Amino acid sequence: MTKKSILYFPEYGESNTSAVTDVVRERLSEGGIEALVVASTTGKTALGLAQMVRLESDLPIICVSDPPWAKYYPAITSDNRQALEKLEVEIVDRVPYASHSHSVGPCKNMYGTLDLRVMIFDAFRLVGGQGLKVAMEVGMMATDGGRVKPGAIILCVGGTGTGADCAIVMKAGFSVDLLSRKSERRAHVREILAMPLKKKWRW
Repeated sequence: MTKKSILYFPEYGESNTSAVTDVVRERLSEGGIEALVVASTTGKTALGLAQMVRLESDLPIICVSDPPWAKYYPAITSDNRQALEKLEVEIVDRVPYASHSHSVGPCKNMYGTLDLRVMIFDAFRLVGGQGLKVAMEVGMMATDGGRVKPGAIILCVGGTGTGADCAIVMKAGFSVDLLSRKSERRAHVREILAMPLKKKWRW
C-alpha cells in the first residue's frame, strides 16, 4: 500500500504552472518515470519544464503541440523550437489529436453514430477538467507518434487554455486501444499529482 498526496488548485489555468512544475520535480525525484510528456501549444510551458528537468536529468522529454490542420500551425514559435531542440526535447506536432474524432463532431462519420470514446474524454473533464483530458491526450499522442512505447510509465502535464494545471502519471497506450478488448493495451491513469477543483466545461 502506498499513501500519496494530491495538490488541488482552487481555480484552473496558467496561474498554476509554477506549482505544477514543483510537483513534477518532486515526482521525478522519486523515480520510476520513463518520460515526461508536456502539452504545449507554443512550446513555452514545455520549455520551462525542460529547463528545470535538464538541471538534474537526461530523462526523455516530449513536447506535444497541435497538428498541421490547426488553423495556427505551426504553433510552436521558432525561438521556442530552437531552445527545445537544444535541450534535446522531442517535438510531436504532426500527430492527430487523440480525441479529435471523439470530442469534435463525434457524429460526423459516415454512419452518423456516436463514438463511445467521446464519453471517456468527457469523463476525464468531469474528474480533472480540461487539464486532465489534455494530459491523457498528449500521452496517447506521444505514443501514437512513436516517441513513447506502449506500456511505458510516463508523467504527463496538461492545462486549460495556456500553461499547466494538471499533472498525472499514466500507463502509455495507443489512442486506438483506449477501449481495446485486451486490457493490457489500454492507457490508464496511475496517479493524479495535481488538478484544479474548479472545471472549465466545454459543453
